[in-house]
Amino acid sequence: MKALNYSNNMAFLRNKYVYLILCFFATNVVKSQISVPKERVSEMKTNFLLPKDSYKPGVYWYFMDGNLSKESISKDLESMKKAGIGNLVFLEVNVGIPRGKVDFLSKQWISLFAHAEREARRLGIEITLGIGPGWTGSGGRWVKAEESMQHLVSSQVVVSSTDKGRIILPVPMPKKPFFGEDNLPADFKKEWMAYYKDVAVLAFPFEEQTIKIADIDEKALYYRAPYSSGTVIPYLPSPVAGQVGKSKGIEKSTILDLTSKMSSDGSLNWTPPSGKWTVMRFGARNNGAITRPAPVPGLGFESDKFDTLALKPSFGYLCG
Repeated sequence: MKALNYSNNMAFLRNKYVYLILCFFATNVVKSQISVPKERVSEMKTNFLLPKDSYKPGVYWYFMDGNLSKESISKDLESMKKAGIGNLVFLEVNVGIPRGKVDFLSKQWISLFAHAEREARRLGIEITLGIGPGWTGSGGRWVKAEESMQHLVSSQVVVSSTDKGRIILPVPMPKKPFFGEDNLPADFKKEWMAYYKDVAVLAFPFEEQTIKIADIDEKALYYRAPYSSGTVIPYLPSPVAGQVGKSKGIEKSTILDLTSKMSSDGSLNWTPPSGKWTVMRFGARNNGAITRPAPVPGLGFESDKFDTLALKPSFGYLCG
């Protein structure tokens, strides 16, 4: 037992001495490689205690829907300077408080913003502008319906070669906006419902048994609860999963493009071949996305992120 303790103690001492030797050599290597002049050390200490403006922290600076004045702007910026703030992100929002007297982007608003820029420059505070009113988007009242964010929608009818009447394809309805219809002011709801553009008309043999993907809108990330990225229902199933003895999908070779055969009123100039056919009308509609939470004069449609020309009016409007 004593021999075992002696052995353990010796191993501990050896490790301890090895550690001390390594520390000694490491310290000397560092000392030999780093030679900082005293004046440089003094400069580093000064910069750490009193950093340059470009190294200082920043904040969001929110104006609440027209509640701003020269006095409040100057006092805000002077308080930031005193607290060591070096930069800010300027945004105007509407979070439910009573509206102020200064309308967003009015002449008075622009004059006050110019005052804010001059004061920030005087105090050495850098300003970054949001791309639009509110804090979550890039749009405004100047965005037209055809420049707004859109989605593909469809309607369908089942027809047969024995049908005698005209084939009328209904206009597809828009999907519910992500934040619901109640989020849309009355004038925007009217425009949301009015905009529509036909994309294509396709027909394919009718299937008696069809398998719809459960929760497809959530799996496609179209609908999901806010802040639910970690819990969203994942994965679209394999095209052949669960298809044994049921519909195996639509063969591409059987799909007919009837786009050129539809009139503007939705009537289809086409006689179906034998059997039943599903005819689908596809169109583009406004998806109901608007600036939020924006000041009332800044409410507007979100610009289409898939259209390279749709953002130009926004930059032209904001930059004059």
